[in-house]
Amino acid sequence: MSRMLDFKERNRVRRAMYAKPTIIVLAVVFVMVANGAWGMYEKSRDATDKTDVVTQRLTELEAREKELSLDILDLSTERGIEGEIRDRFMVAKEGENVIIVADPTAEKVHTVTVPDETPGVTQKVLSAVGLSN
Repeated sequence: MSRMLDFKERNRVRRAMYAKPTIIVLAVVFVMVANGAWGMYEKSRDATDKTDVVTQRLTELEAREKELSLDILDLSTERGIEGEIRDRFMVAKEGENVIIVADPTAEKVHTVTVPDETPGVTQKVLSAVGLSN
């Protein structure tokens, strides 16, 4: 008799397991778990991408910091200040001569204009009328 109960009980469990409502509930649970796992995967991938970008930016900023530190050290000496002024403004000390070598194939040419010390005709007329210094 006990074998009969076991058979009936197992049969009842099988019918409940393979019933349509049970399969639908299991499918819904599976879809919810799969959706959550996919969302976590996307977040993990985004975090990894952002970490790579931030790491690259940090490396660039550290290199820039080293470059600026060297520039600051160079500018803390009088020779460094003088060199920076010469480079930026193309000036020379009194009594020095400057030679400018131009590359004939270069597209961009750097020119420096020096104001003429003698006033032109227009400047003379304006200063005679009192409109200019």
